[in-house]
Order: sequence, then structure tokens, then C-alpha cells
Amino acid sequence: MGDNLRRDARNRAPRDETADTASSRSGDGRAVRRGRVWPWVLGGVLGVVGGAAAVAGILGATLAAQAVEVRDDLLAARATLGDLPGLVEAKDEAGLQAAANDVSARAARAAATVQSPLWERAAEVPVVGANIDAVSRVTRAVDILVRDALPPGMQLITDLDIKKLALEGGGFDLAPFRQAQASIPVVSQAFTAAKAETDGIQSDQLMEAVAGPVSEIRDVIDRTAPTLDVVNRYLPTLLGMAGGEGSKTYLIVFQNNAEIRATGGNPAASIIMRVDQGKFELLDQASSATFYEEGTAGEQFSDIPAETLALYPSTFARYSQDYTMTPNFPTTVQLFQDVWQRTNGERFDGVISIDPVVLSHMLAVAGPVDVAGEQISSENAVQLLLSDSYERFPSGTDSDRFFSEVSRAVFAHLTAGKWDPAEMLDALTQSADEQRLFLSFTDEAAQGLATELGLDGELRADNTTATQVGTYLNDYSVGKLEYHLAQSVAATCDAAARTITTTTTLTNSIPDDIRSNYTLGARNGNFGLPRTSMMLDVLFFAPPGGQIIATDPAQSEEGGFDRSGSQNGNTAVSRLAVVAQGETRTLSSTVQLPEGPLGPLQLRHTPTASDTPVTIDPSCDALFAAAG
Repeated sequence: MGDNLRRDARNRAPRDETADTASSRSGDGRAVRRGRVWPWVLGGVLGVVGGAAAVAGILGATLAAQAVEVRDDLLAARATLGDLPGLVEAKDEAGLQAAANDVSARAARAAATVQSPLWERAAEVPVVGANIDAVSRVTRAVDILVRDALPPGMQLITDLDIKKLALEGGGFDLAPFRQAQASIPVVSQAFTAAKAETDGIQSDQLMEAVAGPVSEIRDVIDRTAPTLDVVNRYLPTLLGMAGGEGSKTYLIVFQNNAEIRATGGNPAASIIMRVDQGKFELLDQASSATFYEEGTAGEQFSDIPAETLALYPSTFARYSQDYTMTPNFPTTVQLFQDVWQRTNGERFDGVISIDPVVLSHMLAVAGPVDVAGEQISSENAVQLLLSDSYERFPSGTDSDRFFSEVSRAVFAHLTAGKWDPAEMLDALTQSADEQRLFLSFTDEAAQGLATELGLDGELRADNTTATQVGTYLNDYSVGKLEYHLAQSVAATCDAAARTITTTTTLTNSIPDDIRSNYTLGARNGNFGLPRTSMMLDVLFFAPPGGQIIATDPAQSEEGGFDRSGSQNGNTAVSRLAVVAQGETRTLSSTVQLPEGPLGPLQLRHTPTASDTPVTIDPSCDALFAAAG
């Protein structure tokens, strides 16, 4: 999960392409800072032109001289673009216009040079010609972006100034976004045209000096074009989601990873939020106690197929604390929607699921917040909320009051909008990559966006867009032990046998000084186990058409816990495993994959309170389509 979001949403909107600091994320999840996109793109072109100039001695002094001229024009353009952020901040409209004119003129001159007959003839020379052609195509692509995307992008920079967007009391002014509806299609078309230029580059024939910069520029264009396409298609939908056409009410569910569940943790706490014309309002707070008070706890109100219920404990569809035991987020949404409708007649326009780690990522952007004399920051939020609070507030009433205060304060802090939207998008992208963020909407277009971005959390009914293989964890101890759980996931394949084996390594590192009854396992004594042992209901899921042919453990480690069934056509089995204090153990399953083509492998897992390293062996490459 998260692949689509990385592809479609982590790149900057047009304002970012012209001025804001961009960032991307490396394969191991670390943040990698990039420079501002326009100077960075042109800076890459300089490297390409420099490489072409080195080759140009073969083609003659004229070509070499022209290559230097192109380099000089782009170098000057890059210097001018570097001044744009300061001009925007100073609101120097005259300076912005002069800078745009200068950049446009230089880029157009460079493009005209590389489109001359001399460059066209040079491009016909074997090997050397491929490098000249690459320089030409990249320069033309940059010219398109500067000529067609820069002017509307400049307007977006001015319109979408976060200092002007923030509303008093929390929220965003939607008027500039409505104005952007006229500019974004133009910018999107420019990137599509630029991509058409760079798609024709013969990468396998490029010299090293040319290949690197060309690859970097193509990467920017290839990633940004789809993003702009999504924004262009869904901006009206996004405005609707923000209450632009009438207020929307959302349920935000907080999953507590310390008491682990398939998609995160016990969803005992939640808030109800209204969004109207971009303004956020906290309407109410709730917990699992709400349904006990209203008399709806312990009853099942949702129609769940028998083969799905067979996978889970009997409490799954009857108590809200267990609604997230399924890895299929739409089922969790159905359960919450139905219990709320029966409780107070409420039906939400959407349900959003996050966990404390998501909050920590967001606070890293928005800054710390003070709550009841306690400063909550990105560094301490997870430990404070998932561990320390239970030691400090042994009474359930006191801890509930603390969590309620934290929810209100963090909500007000995050909805104030006084943060960099691009950096916040990065924080949410990271959360999605870590399988911590899920969205569901009743509006068909909004749900289509969640699905396209890979945030719907659905178990796929076929293997077309993705082949999902998953191992999920549900706490059976009834405690908050899993704050101290570390996890890693690895997959290897046998292409000839069409099998995939997934191994999950778990470590229980709970310290000796934990005393809270809320943390220690309440059920463990019934099985003669220390209260520090983690009793985990482990779910192994195969993709549609696949079958689980082996598991470790082969049977549950306590009697009566083996289950089997299916959900959305995904067969699954459940096994109870015990991880003792200080112990590291591995769980595994081998899946017989179905015949026929398989979409990209999506290795799903339960997010813990810490990061989960995921490794996919190259032996799997032959079985699954490459990620798009």
C-alpha cells in the first residue's frame, strides 16, 4: 500500500514545482531533500549540456559553441529562478514578472538552438547522436515547462500562500483553490507535453555524463505528470470533500498500536469532525465506552458473510474495540457506520483511520503542542500516548480524560493550518507507505480518489492492480503490551513452483519495570502465561485464487484458536502464537499462487508502534508485474 500515493501525491503541486522545497523518499523510507524543482530541473539540464559539449568536439566547433551558449542560457535561467522564493515572500509582483520574462526568454533561445538543422543532423550520428538527441529533447521539455507551466505556476504561488489560506479558528480558504481550477489543467498539459518529449530518449545509448542528468529530469517529469493529472481530475472532488458544496461530517478513528489489531490497534478513541467551506470543527469525542452507555455494545448490526466471521473471534463484529481485527478497511467502516447509525442515527460522509505514529509525523511538520502542562512533540508522542500514559494514569477515568485533552489540543493545533502543506503531504505519504493511513468516503468520486491513491485499505477481489499477500496481528492478551513489539517482514519466492513464503520476525522487548494493569496481559493467567507474554492471533492471507499450503506455527499454540475462512475472495487461516518477554521468534506462511498474470506484489502487514522493515527477495521479480 502507498505505491500509488508515492507515484501520484508525493510530488509538489504546481506551486511547489516553481518555488517550494520538494522532498522525496528513498527506498528505505529515509527522507531525501531535493532542491527547488525548477532550479533543480534546469540544473540537471546543465549537466546534460556539459556532457554534450564534451562530445561535441567530434561534430565541430560550431556545435560546441552552441552547446556552451545553451549551457550559459540555462545557467542564467537557473540563477534567476533561484530568486523566485524571495520575490514571492516579498510579494514583489514586478520582480516576479521580470524574472519570469527573463527565464522564458533564455529557455526559448536554448530550445531554438537545439532545434536547428545542425543539432538535428548531429542527432543522426550513431551513439553520439543519441546523446545529442537526449540533450535536445530535455532542453525542449524544459522550454515547454518554462513557457507553458511557469506563468500559471507563478500565479498559483501567489494564490496558494499558506499565510493567506489559513482561516481563523482552523481551516483553509477554498477560494484560491477554486481559482486554481483554471490554472492546473494548463500546468498539467505542459507536463504531459514535456513527458512526450523525454519519453523518446534512448537511455541505453547514453554516455555516463549524459545519462545521470537525463534520468533525473525524466524522473521529475514522469512523477509530476501523473500527479498533476490526478489533481486536475480530482480538484472538484477535493473541494467537495472540504465542504465546498455543503458541510461534511467525518469520523476519525485512532488505532492504538499498543493493543495491536490487523490494521493498527484497538480503535477505542475517535472524534467526529465537521468540515464546512474549508473550516474544521470538532463536534464530539467518543470511545468504546460510548456504545456501552448507549446500550449498543455487544450486538452485531452489520451483515458480514459467514466465511468472513469464521476468521475472527466472536467479539469481532459485536464490540467496537475489535472492528479493526480485519485487514479489510471497508469492513471496519461498515461496522462503525452501522453501530453509529443504531446508536444515534448518525451516518458519516467519511471515515478516516490514523494512529499515534501518524500524529508524530504530522507534529514533525506542525510543531509541538502543549497539553495540560505537557509538551507533545514528534519525538515523544508515540511513547507518551502508548506507554507512559498508562503508567502515569492507572485509573481508566484519568487516562480517558488525558486522551480527550490530547485529542482536542492536537486537533486544534493541526487544523490551524500554520504549516507547510508540501511537508505535511510528505508526512501523510510516509504514513501511507507505513500502512497507517486509511480513508473511506460515501461519495463515489471521493472514494475513487482514495482507491487510486491506494488509501482505501481494501482486500482486492482480483490480482489485476496488485497481488496482495499479508500477515496480520491481533492482540489476544487484552493489554497494551505491543508498544514493546518490534517487527520485520521478508518474502522469498519459488518462481518454478509459483509459491511465495512470507516470514514475520517478532521481538517482545517489554522491560521489567512495567506495572500498569492496563499494559500487562489480562487474559494470560487463564493460560498459565506470565502477564508480559504477548498472545497474538496471527492471520495469514493469500491473494484471490491462491491457497495457503503451510504455516509456522502449523497449529495454534493453545487449543481452540485455529480458524479458516475467506474475505473478498482472499482465503486465510488464523493461528495463535505466543511471544514471551525477551523472545524473538519468526512466523511464516507459504502461499500457492494462482495461474495467470499477477499484478505487482503488495506485501501487507500490521503497523506496529515502530517502523517495520520490509524486504522482498529478487526471486519474486519473475512472478509479479513491475510496479507502475
